[in-house]
Amino acid sequence: MSVLTFEGQRFALEAGESVLDCLLRNGQPVQHSCKAGLCQSCLVQAVDAAVPAKAQAGLKATLQASQHAMACQWCPDTDLMVKLPGAAAAGIDSHISELTPLNTAVLKLVLKPADAALDCKPGQYMNLTNPAGVMRSYSVANDVQRDGTLEFHIARTTQGLFTRWLFESATVGDAVQLRGPAGSCFYLPQAEQNQPLLLSAVGTGLAPLFGIINDALAQGHRGPVTLVHGSGQPELLYYRAELQQLAQQHANFRYLPVVLENPANDINCHTGDAALVTMAALDPARIADTRVFLCGNPGFVQGLRKQAFMKGVRSANIFCDAFVQRPITAA
Repeated sequence: MSVLTFEGQRFALEAGESVLDCLLRNGQPVQHSCKAGLCQSCLVQAVDAAVPAKAQAGLKATLQASQHAMACQWCPDTDLMVKLPGAAAAGIDSHISELTPLNTAVLKLVLKPADAALDCKPGQYMNLTNPAGVMRSYSVANDVQRDGTLEFHIARTTQGLFTRWLFESATVGDAVQLRGPAGSCFYLPQAEQNQPLLLSAVGTGLAPLFGIINDALAQGHRGPVTLVHGSGQPELLYYRAELQQLAQQHANFRYLPVVLENPANDINCHTGDAALVTMAALDPARIADTRVFLCGNPGFVQGLRKQAFMKGVRSANIFCDAFVQRPITAA
């Protein structure tokens, strides 16, 4: 049985167990969130072992070179020693500059980072740590290089410690530490200036797509851009006025809000399944070069990804950002 040494303590690793699971099983205070190698919040630094490529997938070159690893993706079969992340993985200080309800269940959080040169593309995600040390990953809905701030859309959840803090006690000026960015769901102008862009989201999955759309249009994207945004009811959709205005300003942008239930008979909303509306929006003549961006709960993203691929969209042209699904509550 292999032994994991951490902060001067030795723990037995079970067969096939990750570094993160071993540390958590033994009550060690290690930051973590997705456990899937996506959020990069569970970073540790190897002291006396070679880090496998899987445990460094997606990390910055500087972190790879300094032997940092995602603890959730490292399942060692030999003895090793790790420590908490070094200076190379240190977070960026920021403070809350705005807290604005977007509807009864969603809050807009705007952070002002201390690092004015933060390189984060609209659509990527950052790890946010509140003053109590609770870390969560959220997608960026704007361009920090243009705005000097980071915008996030955060849904109130029944069990979320971070969201409870935001909705119930956070105030403008509170400190939030940032780490990142991470993720490959963003706009590449050199590759897709003339390609059709089809973006589909449910709930706060709109956040990264809102950033991507604004980035694409600001950079003069010439191909057609279609956004499908789904929700349970019309009142749970948000940024409708902003997106409708964007559609009026850009002839190549089309906005399709979709709701499962339409009790008020809102004529400006499609009623039905957002996935079906998304598939119907695919241009049969241009499927081969259409770029598809999907965001929301895992079931929605995975199902629509499969449908798009089966319809003819190239796998390399499908970009996904699946959220960890938690029950959403309205105030």
